[in-house]
Amino acid sequence: MRALCCARVLAILAISLSGPAYAGDPPSAPADYAETPNPFRLFIDQWSPYPTLPGGLTLEFLRSADEETAALTLREAVLVGVENNPGIIVDRLEPLRTAEETLREKSIFDPTLVLEYSKDYEIDPKGTRTSSFSTALQRTRNHNYNLSVRKVLRTGAQLDISFLNNRLISSFPTQVLKPQDRPHLGFSVAQPLLRDFGWGLTTIFVRMAENREEISLFDYRVRLAQLIQRITEAYWAIAFARENLKVQTKGVELAEALLKGAEARVRAGILAPVAAIEAQAEKARREELVIKADNELKIARTELRFALNLNPQETFLPRRIEPAESPSMLPLPVERVSILENALTRRPEILSAGLKVQNQALQARYAENQLLPRLDLKAGAGLTGLGGDLKPGESNPYAGNYSSAIDRLGSGNFYDYSVGVILQIPLSNAHARSRYAGARIELDQARARQRELISQITVEVERALGDVDANFKRIRATQLASEMAQENLRGQEKRFQAGLVTLKDVIDFQSRALEAEGAELRALVDYNNSISRLKLAEGTLLEQYNIRVEGPKKESDPWWARF
Repeated sequence: MRALCCARVLAILAISLSGPAYAGDPPSAPADYAETPNPFRLFIDQWSPYPTLPGGLTLEFLRSADEETAALTLREAVLVGVENNPGIIVDRLEPLRTAEETLREKSIFDPTLVLEYSKDYEIDPKGTRTSSFSTALQRTRNHNYNLSVRKVLRTGAQLDISFLNNRLISSFPTQVLKPQDRPHLGFSVAQPLLRDFGWGLTTIFVRMAENREEISLFDYRVRLAQLIQRITEAYWAIAFARENLKVQTKGVELAEALLKGAEARVRAGILAPVAAIEAQAEKARREELVIKADNELKIARTELRFALNLNPQETFLPRRIEPAESPSMLPLPVERVSILENALTRRPEILSAGLKVQNQALQARYAENQLLPRLDLKAGAGLTGLGGDLKPGESNPYAGNYSSAIDRLGSGNFYDYSVGVILQIPLSNAHARSRYAGARIELDQARARQRELISQITVEVERALGDVDANFKRIRATQLASEMAQENLRGQEKRFQAGLVTLKDVIDFQSRALEAEGAELRALVDYNNSISRLKLAEGTLLEQYNIRVEGPKKESDPWWARF
């Protein structure tokens, strides 16, 4: 079992978002989510009724449990929990989601290909002089075969390149080419010159999305560190509860021995009967403490069991975990200035707050640009061709098939162009002014939150430093107190044997000795927890366990998205 756990631990020494998917959990590789269904299946599915989706838990599953026990060191427990904890799996997927948001923002620069076919038929009466009723009607049939490419440029311009093909068949006498082919190749562009203009402005939301992606990574690091701290405290809680149960059990044994001695002395007439009752009451009180200690141990084991979620058999209740090491008593060398500097420069919360301020500044920059009037330059140009079958007895220089129409388009003799500007000036512009003021307010709020966070982290570091120092001193103080309490107890027991003190005195000194032993255990566990909290406050808790957090692999933008 230990070898299995070690193998699992070695597999996750470097936690990476682009790493392999874990068994029983949602996939965490970006490729797993980027894969799209087969288009044919999507077409079939849209005509099919939605199936019943899974999601419920069966009673049989709720009754399943992994009955094995894994003995793990703290390091092994942390790494297993980082891999398997359900809550951290949710946080692990968040950077992948925000990466997709970045891709969605970048998609505005993707070109769109439009293929269009249309056919229309019209019978139109004409109020003109005609020789017969049939010529007073115009029958028109159009076939349109169009191809166009549309794209947003990084300058903010809207570009449209189109190749239009119209085939016209009309019964009107003036049309001498039947059918008539009219191809047209052209482009149009609408370039903002004031509002929404600029290479940096069009990519501003992409930059904000990239910052949010980084923020999600920092938030994931925060959740990882908090999980490690929770696992650490749950791990040492078992160690404390287990030793505390031993202390309380020893207290019952001492009370049992004291009760037997008191009953013997009562029978011998040395003590009054009330002494035996007093000893029996103390034994019952200590038995209650054993019950409480045993329950606290069960709760601590359950908390660690679900925090780690070591579940190779995929049962409802994961595998039980038992600590394989004891709390450390080694002193921790502390450099106060270095720890504070690390916290203020490496804490993911600090880095995240800086990116949030940057995003608000970008938002204010965009809102500022929206205060400008809209001035758009519009331009377009195109080439036209013409061809068709000539009616008998008619003449036209543009007769010919579709290939001839394309040749005339390529000759450049038939062209069109247009150029113009459109100016829009909001008379009040209240909406833009309100958004700009709101963006500046949110920017100041983000800066204030950043300053507040710096103050909070400084306090956290100072508190953590103080706790480490105080708890280490508590270990020495409680050790001495426990030794003195044990020595005093031995002295009182000798005095009781000599009849110099009462049974109540012995009970009191036993209770003090037990309490001192429990306080020593508590100080030792608190010291180890405070070391972990100091690493958490400093921002180095992940490095302590060699856990590396990497975002999804960045892919270069396609060539068409670079202009």
